[in-house]
Amino acid sequence: MKLKYVQSKDPRSEDFNNLIKNNYPQFIKESDPDLILVSGGDGAILHAIQKYNHFQVPFLGRGAGTLNFLMNKFDDKKIIEELVTDQLDLNILKTTTIKVILKSKDGSKKSLGMAVNDIVFGSSIMGYHSFKLNTEDFSFRNFNVSGTGICVSTELGSTAYNFNLGGPVIPLESGLWTVVGIATNRYLSDILKVQRMEIMFNKNDPVFVFIDGIKINRNLVEGSKVCLTCGDEVKIAFLNKTSFLKKRVELISRYRKT
Repeated sequence: MKLKYVQSKDPRSEDFNNLIKNNYPQFIKESDPDLILVSGGDGAILHAIQKYNHFQVPFLGRGAGTLNFLMNKFDDKKIIEELVTDQLDLNILKTTTIKVILKSKDGSKKSLGMAVNDIVFGSSIMGYHSFKLNTEDFSFRNFNVSGTGICVSTELGSTAYNFNLGGPVIPLESGLWTVVGIATNRYLSDILKVQRMEIMFNKNDPVFVFIDGIKINRNLVEGSKVCLTCGDEVKIAFLNKTSFLKKRVELISRYRKT
């Protein structure tokens, strides 16, 4: 198996970076990988997916963060050798992203990227904005809502920021999104089928889009529109997928009454 290693800037991955540089330098230059190896926290694998999903191969995360929800703990040299020699059977989770397109007042379109976890529209915790929502199946039809922001999450991301907002957790590989308001004037906590969704901005206040926690350097103004559609498939590899699923259930169960 050919591996590509995404070098980490996280100081907690310094030893692993050096291990790769000194023993497997070909991983850093690999241009036709079968697997992409990432070290760090959950943010590291999300950012790597943003940059390298065009290879359409699985991503394997080595946990060096705090939560390590999407990452794995393993004996570095042993696992690497088993990967290189095809001795290891990985469990693959398939999930879809949300493709984000900005449509300006003049009709021009620009891709802003894709979200593995979620897209958040807003500016700051004290920001106040007006939005208009429309969906293909009319779940939302000229739905006007004002508040700090809106979060649209994938099934995978429903246990991330969406969950912290009190949004619903949805089954993996279900083909669903969640839409949750952030301190909004109208109750907004919905589950939708994956489909085309449009969000318009009704005031000239500065609004930004955050894709998987990364602020996109583009101010969204009155008359502009963001279109969300089903994006590319992503494959996330686990040494033990059951362990990941258990962590997901444990997270959800924190707020279940006994």
